[in-house]
Amino acid sequence: MLTREDLTSERIDQIVADARAAGYHFFLSSAEREASLRETMVDYEPGSDVWVFAYGSLMWNPALEYAEVQSGKVDGWRRSFCFWTPMGRGTPELPGLMLALEEGGGCEGMAYRLAAEHVQTELGLLWNREMLAGLYKARWVPTRLKDGRTVSAISFVVDAAHCQYCGDLPIERAAHHIAFAEGRRGACRDYLTNTADHARSLGIHDPYIEDMVARVARLREQPSTGCAPENLPLHALAK
Repeated sequence: MLTREDLTSERIDQIVADARAAGYHFFLSSAEREASLRETMVDYEPGSDVWVFAYGSLMWNPALEYAEVQSGKVDGWRRSFCFWTPMGRGTPELPGLMLALEEGGGCEGMAYRLAAEHVQTELGLLWNREMLAGLYKARWVPTRLKDGRTVSAISFVVDAAHCQYCGDLPIERAAHHIAFAEGRRGACRDYLTNTADHARSLGIHDPYIEDMVARVARLREQPSTGCAPENLPLHALAK
């Protein structure tokens, strides 16, 4: 589980330095992360609260100080295991996969309201977490809350131009990597399980996630024949 201490600029800058020393030059510096945040907040009205829409690990491990949380839904975006992670929840030999929002469909998740006085601090931590490797693009997405309100919330959609993007991966191949990949932050299947369990506890039914859980369970009953995918760009760091 990530903690707020894990997301301080000092710790993140060290991760970036280590990653770049290992050849992963696309990891974002603190200045680049700050520039991304400024760009996202260009139309933000100071003194206003900010909503954040969560669809993956942010649902069950937000590490944010928030004033309100509700379930919510966005249209036009769906959960997708669509980028490689050969470090955090995988290895270069058998990389894992992580979730992002991809265009199409809809997605139910959690919406967190950040109080105005905490917006700068909390978004700084959030950017350290989500924008570390430049895999995402931050977007303001219309989010329908459980109580009927519609708010504009920050969420993170995949950058399809990133070298780790693999949105066209066949479902069987994706399930294999999720089933058997493990890295320094744990097993990829645990990330899937935590997401599925938390979604169910919130009354969220995602057929894509449930299908992946079933596929992974079947594969775990069989011996692994783990191998790296063809033409895999071995760069990234999992959340």
